[in-house]
Amino acid sequence: MTDPGSRPLDGVRVIDCTQMLSGPFATQMLADMGATVIKIERPETGDITRAIEPTVGDSGMTSYFASLNRGKRSVVLDLSSPQGADALARLAADADVIVENYRAGLMEEWGLGYDSLSELSDDLIYCSISGFGPGPYEDVPAFDMVVQALGGSMSITGESDGQPLRSGLPIGDICAGMYAVIGIVTALHSVDRHGGQRIDVPMFEGLVSWLSERAGWTFATGEPYQRRGNVHPSLAPYRVFDTEDGWLALAIGSQGTWLSLCEALDRPDLAADPRFETNSDRVANRAALASELADVFVQDDAESWFERLREASVPAAPVNDTAEVFETPQIRASEATSDLTLGGVDMPFVEFPVGFSELRSGDVSEPPVHGEHTRTVLSEVMDEAAVDDLMGE
Repeated sequence: MTDPGSRPLDGVRVIDCTQMLSGPFATQMLADMGATVIKIERPETGDITRAIEPTVGDSGMTSYFASLNRGKRSVVLDLSSPQGADALARLAADADVIVENYRAGLMEEWGLGYDSLSELSDDLIYCSISGFGPGPYEDVPAFDMVVQALGGSMSITGESDGQPLRSGLPIGDICAGMYAVIGIVTALHSVDRHGGQRIDVPMFEGLVSWLSERAGWTFATGEPYQRRGNVHPSLAPYRVFDTEDGWLALAIGSQGTWLSLCEALDRPDLAADPRFETNSDRVANRAALASELADVFVQDDAESWFERLREASVPAAPVNDTAEVFETPQIRASEATSDLTLGGVDMPFVEFPVGFSELRSGDVSEPPVHGEHTRTVLSEVMDEAAVDDLMGE
C-alpha cells in the first residue's frame, strides 16, 4: 500500500525558467503533484506577472502571480551573465526537469540549451514551451490571442452574425501548459529505459489539436466550421435562456432528455407538437422552439430552474460568474481546493483536480516573495563564498 501522505511527484526536482502563463501553469501542476519547483526569476523585476495588477489584499503580491506560483521556491539569477548561467548549470546537474518558455534560442545563447545541460546529467528532461513548432511561423510573437487567431479557435467563437472572439480563458497558454505536463510526466515514466530527453511543446500546434471534432466536421464537409454562439449545430434545444434573475444553460442531447424537459416544465404540448417531435424537427424549428421556452424560463429564477431540472435529470445550470462559482456547494465541498489566505484574502484555488486512490495531490503553500529562496537553494549546489559573490554580498 502506498503511503497515503505521499504525492505522485514527491522527490522530483524541477527548475522553472518560465514566466507569464503557459510555463508557470505547467510547473504549478507539477508542484501540486509534489515536485519541488525552483522558480528562476530575473533580478529586480522577477516574473513579468509580479507587476500585473491587481494586488491581493495587503500582501503586495499580484493575483496573476499568486494564481500560478503557489508553493514554488524563488531564486533570483541573471541568466545572461556567466555567473548566473553557471549557477543554473549547477542546479540543472542536480535536477530531474527543466522547463523554459523564453524566446526561441535564448537559452542556447546563454549556454543553457538542452545540448549543454544534458552533458551534466544523462537523465535530464528539458521541456521548452514555444509559440510554434519548426516552420515559417517560428519568429511570430506568440501571445495567446495570436495563437487563438491563427489556430482556428477564434473563427468559431462568437455569435454567427458577430465578430470572431477570443475565448474568455487563455486557452492557447493553458493548452500548452497541459501538454507540457503530459510530456514531462511521460518522460519521467520512461527515464529508466530511455534516459533524459528534450520535449518541445508548441502552443499553436497544441491548440489546433483541440479543434478535434470541429476539424473532423470541416474535413467531412469541405467547409469551415461556422460561429454559432451558444447554439449547437445538430442538437436543440441547446443554448442559454434568460430567467428571472440571470442566465440558464440548457443542453438537450437525446430524445429521452427532451421528453423529461417537457414533463419538468409541465408542457406536454411541446412534446406533442409535430414541429418538435424529433431532434431533427427541433433543429429545423429551433427559433420557434427557443421562443416557446424563453416564455417559460423567464417566469422563475435560475437556481430554482437548476434544482427543478436537476431532479428530472435534465442537463441545465445557471451561468455562474467567476465569483459565484467559488460559492457553489460543489466547490466548497471539493477536496481539490486549497485553504490559502494571502494578504487577508481567501484564495480557494482548485489545485491539481485529479483524485488518486493511493496518493494525494495539492499543497497549501503561499507563492514566494521575489528571491525568497535564493540563498537556501544555491547553497545546496555552491559553497557559501560563491553564493555571497553571486548575490553581491
